[in-house]
Amino acid sequence: MKSLLHYDELVLFDVETTGLDFLNHRIIELGCISYAQVDGQFILHETMNRLIFQQMPLPEKIIELTGIDDLLLKNEGVDESVAIFEFHQKFLSPAKLRRLYMAYNAHFDIPFISKALSSYGLSFPMDVDFLDLLTVYKDRAKYPHKLRNAIHHYGIGDQVQNSHRALDDCLASYQVLLSMGQERDDLSKYINLFGYNPSYPPNRKIPRIRYKPQAYHASNRLYESQ
Repeated sequence: MKSLLHYDELVLFDVETTGLDFLNHRIIELGCISYAQVDGQFILHETMNRLIFQQMPLPEKIIELTGIDDLLLKNEGVDESVAIFEFHQKFLSPAKLRRLYMAYNAHFDIPFISKALSSYGLSFPMDVDFLDLLTVYKDRAKYPHKLRNAIHHYGIGDQVQNSHRALDDCLASYQVLLSMGQERDDLSKYINLFGYNPSYPPNRKIPRIRYKPQAYHASNRLYESQ
């Protein structure tokens, strides 16, 4: 991944939530993992995985999808502030480090984390860079484009799994990233560029992100249309 070597760290994050709308739903699990650049190689640096206690019972669909239930959150969950301050300390400080933040379907995860950070007077850096691995994968492979499809496409199912648990999905996303870099090292072209279904343009946009309509077939590669 030579195109990403100008970053000091690569940071992958994932959230499990009570629902799909970051304005009305909450994070129940926050996972994050970072890889620091050392002599041109990215080496595992920090990890975190926090379940977050909820006052309200979880929807049945969320329990079925994640395996996280109310008893688990009661026994192992922490207050949201604990998870958010840990995330900030490990992955946002010190601000002088040049980091690339990424997730698989980052447009979903970023607003949840940003909203939680803002509750405690915190935020992503003003000059933050994001990479959406889903956008990259849509340019590489045919539909469908879920994380489990990318895992199967790159033949890494013996190494990782899409469990719908936050840290597992971070680890899986990193292996997908490595496979993409080996396949074609043009990842830097997708930094701060998010594709979206042309039928459903985003109504809430993330600052600094350029949004481009992206078809489901790989014959029309997104970055070539810029």
